[in-house]
Amino acid sequence: MADAIPLKFDFDGVTPSSLSEFTSSDTVSIRNGGTGVSSLSNLGPVSSTNVSATIVDSVNVSATTVSSTNVSATTVSSVVVSSVNFFTPDAGAFNCMGADGQKFSMKRENGATYENLIKSDEGTITIQSEDDIHFLSNTGEKFMRLNESGGDGEVELYYNNSLKLETTNAGLTITGAVDGATSVSATAVSALSFNGMPYPAPFGYMQLDSDDAASTDEKKLGYSNTPTTIVTDGITWDDTNKYFVAANAGTYEVMGVVILEGGSTLVDLTIQKNGVDVLAGQPRVHSTIDPLEHTIRAVFTMTDGQNANITYDATSSNSVKAITGSTMTIKRLA
Repeated sequence: MADAIPLKFDFDGVTPSSLSEFTSSDTVSIRNGGTGVSSLSNLGPVSSTNVSATIVDSVNVSATTVSSTNVSATTVSSVVVSSVNFFTPDAGAFNCMGADGQKFSMKRENGATYENLIKSDEGTITIQSEDDIHFLSNTGEKFMRLNESGGDGEVELYYNNSLKLETTNAGLTITGAVDGATSVSATAVSALSFNGMPYPAPFGYMQLDSDDAASTDEKKLGYSNTPTTIVTDGITWDDTNKYFVAANAGTYEVMGVVILEGGSTLVDLTIQKNGVDVLAGQPRVHSTIDPLEHTIRAVFTMTDGQNANITYDATSSNSVKAITGSTMTIKRLA
């Protein structure tokens, strides 16, 4: 069967005047959901501003074949568009115009240099995904990832395809050095951790504002009065048991400056962890020259919830006491 030549009605105003064949220069409008055409290319250029077909499937619509400059919600109704490609000249743009005249555009600013731009004349540009959003180079190198797959919406920044900064529930995780940083203020890093070490470092201080009662038995520093104390996060003072408690595992330094007064005797002076001696010394006191100041210092590891204190105990059944001005400090080193 020979190819059929499509026919058309010529109109004189609103009245059909004759029946004639289509020519390549004729323009065809598709309206009211017309069917029976297998390809838009059979109908020549699409010049109608009113596109109402219910399905446009696998069609390439380019600036050269669509003569209409505006496609609005009133002229495109209930359209399902599948696999549609929009083409513009190198220096052109694909624009979406709102009813208020505001424009959202994806355009190539300078065709020769390929400076692509996504721009909104007004308002906020929102990029939304059911899952992750990744920004990659055309070779697949990572720039930034916005990850929702873990359920927390973390942000990752990369350099040379290597993760350098990540947001976490606790704050930020930075991998590598902070280049160019010569100083960091305490305010800027307050309550942060560096390799597991909090800043500021946990610290505790106690001092005797009155004398302990003299005793012949081993006593904890401050046992018979209520000393003044200062503590930061990570260290607490238990005044009932007269010791400092470490909230977290780490390496700690404990130092005591103890002023002793008593008979002529040696005194066992110790730093203890959970009631067990870590370091012991044996300074002497003498009634003719005391009170005497003695310093003791130890560095050791502690686990979560362990405690540290200082004790003193006179030998040879002599009584001794720590007096006003005696101090003890504890601080975390690592």
